[in-house]
Order: sequence, then C-alpha cells, then structure tokens
Amino acid sequence: MPFYLSDAITAATDTRMHNETVCHLFDGFSMHRCTLSLTSGTPNTFVVGTPILPSLGANAEYVVHADEGGLAVIARNIDALMRGYLSLLQKIEYNADGALYVAPFTENGVFKIANRMIHFCIFPENSRLFIRKCIRLAGALQYTHVVLEFWGMLRFDCCAALSWPNAYSKEEAADLIREIREFGMEPIPMFNHLGHASACRLLSGKHVVLDQDPSLYALFTPDGWSWNVDNPQVWALLKAVRGELYELFGQCQYFHAGLDESYMHANHPALYQKLPDFLGRLTQEISREGKRPMIWMDMFLPPEAYQGRKSHACTKKTPEDCIAVLSRLSPDTVLIDWQYKDTQPPLPSSLYFKDQGFAIMGAPWYETANGRAHIETVQTSNLFGVMLTTWHTLNAELPSLLTFARYCGAAAAPWSDYSGCREETATLLRKLTWEAHAYEDAGWMKNQIVLGSEKTI
Repeated sequence: MPFYLSDAITAATDTRMHNETVCHLFDGFSMHRCTLSLTSGTPNTFVVGTPILPSLGANAEYVVHADEGGLAVIARNIDALMRGYLSLLQKIEYNADGALYVAPFTENGVFKIANRMIHFCIFPENSRLFIRKCIRLAGALQYTHVVLEFWGMLRFDCCAALSWPNAYSKEEAADLIREIREFGMEPIPMFNHLGHASACRLLSGKHVVLDQDPSLYALFTPDGWSWNVDNPQVWALLKAVRGELYELFGQCQYFHAGLDESYMHANHPALYQKLPDFLGRLTQEISREGKRPMIWMDMFLPPEAYQGRKSHACTKKTPEDCIAVLSRLSPDTVLIDWQYKDTQPPLPSSLYFKDQGFAIMGAPWYETANGRAHIETVQTSNLFGVMLTTWHTLNAELPSLLTFARYCGAAAAPWSDYSGCREETATLLRKLTWEAHAYEDAGWMKNQIVLGSEKTI
C-alpha cells in the first residue's frame, strides 16, 4: 500500500535540516497541497510516520524507503541526507482524484562518480532568480559541488573596477552560497588568474576593468585578455581577491583559479617560459592558504595528448615544455580537462598526465555524446570526478543538467523513463521555484520565440 500525504505532516530529522529550504521544497514537490513541519530526530536521518527503517548499502550515499507506514531517509552525512531527501521528493505522485502518495520502494543512492561538480557563470544578463533556479536544479539532480564564477558580477573591496555597477553585493552573493549548502552541495569560489582577465566573453569586446578605468592597463598583457604576471601589483590584487572570496565562501575545500586560454602566453615563447614559475608559485600559495587549487588543463596539454582527435588545444608546445610547467604545480592541484568535441571514450587528453600523480577531472559541456565519453573515461580510469561546464548556454541548454546527472546515477521520478528531459526539467523548475515571478522568469528562457531561431520545439 502507498503512503498517502495529508494536508500537513511532521518529519523527525537531523536538526541541520531545519531550514526554510527543506520546507519550501516539500511544499513545491507536493504541489502546494501538503505542509511539512520539522522536529528533532536522529543525526543523518529523515523520518515521517512509522516506516520500517532500511539499512544503508555498503556503497550507497543514502537509502530512501517508503511503505504504508511512512517515509525514511538514512545517509552517511548531512549532504548525502539532503540528496536522499531530494530523491524522496521526486517520488511523490498523484492519482486520478488528485490525492498525493508515495508508492512503496527502497532506493540506495549509488553513483558512478563521487565528485559530481557543476560550473555556473554569472553574467550581467542573468536574472537573479534564474541563477537561483540553476542552483536549485543542480541540488535536485544531486550534484555534489557548485563552482561559482562571477563574470564582473561581484563587488570586491580591493578594486571597484573588478565589477559592473549591477554586480552582486557580498550579502547577495552570500545568500546564493547559503542555498548551495542547504541543497547538500559544497560551493567552490572561482576567479580567473591568467586568461579571461577581462571577465567578459571575448566575442563581446568588453572588459570589466579597462572599460571603467583604462589607467589600470599595466595589470594586463597588451591585448587586455590576460593578467600581466610580471607586475607585482597583479600578485597583490589576485591575493586580495582570493582573500575576499575565502571570507565570503567560508569553509570550502577548493579554489578554482581558471588559468585557461591565455593566448599570448601560449604563442609568445618568452611568455610561455614564465608559466612554470608563475603557476608553481600561484598553486603553492593557494595551498598554503588552506585551499586545494583547481585549474583548467589546456595551457599545458601538447598536441600529442589528443592523439589526432578533435580538441580545444591552446598550445603547440612540446611534451617537455608542458611537463616543465606541470612539474612546478603544487602536488594537490586538481587538473580539469575541458574537452567539448571528443565523443569517444576513453579521452586521451584526460589520461595524458594520469601517471604524474595529479587528481584529474573530465569537463564536458552540453553535448550528449561528449558528456557520456567524459563520464565513462572518469569511471573506467578511476579519475577524480567530472565537472559539467555551462558557460553562456544555460538559457538554451539547461535540460543538459538533467541528462548529465542521470548518466552519473542521479535519482529519477517514477515517470522519468516515459518523458523527455525538457519536460522533466520544466516540471522540476516549477517545483523548485517558490518566489512569485513574471512571464520572462518562468522556465529557463526569457522568451518562447527567439528571432533567428530554427528550432521547432
């Protein structure tokens, strides 16, 4: 027999789950028909009614169970408990009379990959509610970490020109970080320390610093795209930026320093020779600051690493040149291989430095076959994890978050196999949005009709 939901139910749960987000989520997934109250329960548990308490599987992050007596989630830690809770919420169904219920089931949360990260960019064009919806969707899909990259959209005390006038205040950003944690995910701060120093997409021609204060030109390479690593003021500024991000993000294990696509450093021999000292000093500084450095891999992957496959190679250096850069890195550095064109596992670029002792992550984008190739490469070669990148395409490709998560083993609704990723993503977003919003904030696109679009769906 199913467990039927009444107008109001009470859960005995770990007190660390006692927050408005947990209650808002139950309200949303019960279609605003059932109110949840919380009382103190056993650590790492969530129990409604008097169900038979399940046993946690040996390789599971959590176990979820429902029977006619009630609902239960038991987990290894508080983050896994939240992921189990989000799995449970997706099992709420309704019958022809509109009655809400959860059919009997037991599910162990076993994932193909332990570190399931996602990278979100915050652009001036993104609405605040849209970013919240992206974070909540990532939580519902059981990602473990969220990398937040503010593209000129966070106000820094150390330099006002690092942000646009409509940037987030520290208080506003802290609210996003709080929500990431409440969804059982760890936030990771990111700030580009080499290329992308303009904090703007290259195709736009914009530059957050130099368009507001051209007198700061000496902080950058002549093209404005990368930081001038010879300038002592750059070192001081980047250190100050990291300090502010550490304070804002609080307890977190990682810091993503970017370090990709510095075209002048890749193409100018004298500048490339500076990379070993620069990257070595930088990653070691971050380690001494108590964070584990994360960096993109493209600046030190030689052409040989791709074995003739489609790639996003930035440099044409020899393997010896690349190893010289790699050998200076702090040994706890996490290397992230963003490859968007290769669709055949295993990806040779992800395995090229496997024997050098570094933790390596695969990083796909929204393309389905590419995501599968990365996940299979990481799983079969026992790499550190995966990091889904999203860049500027979130407004068009948000359903890829669901597709990618399911490849990793994320929980599903009882009806998921019979629906499409767009329909299911739209349904999840409605349940995850409890703020009042206008037409342009519904779904994931501001408008249904985009001029020049060829899409028929």
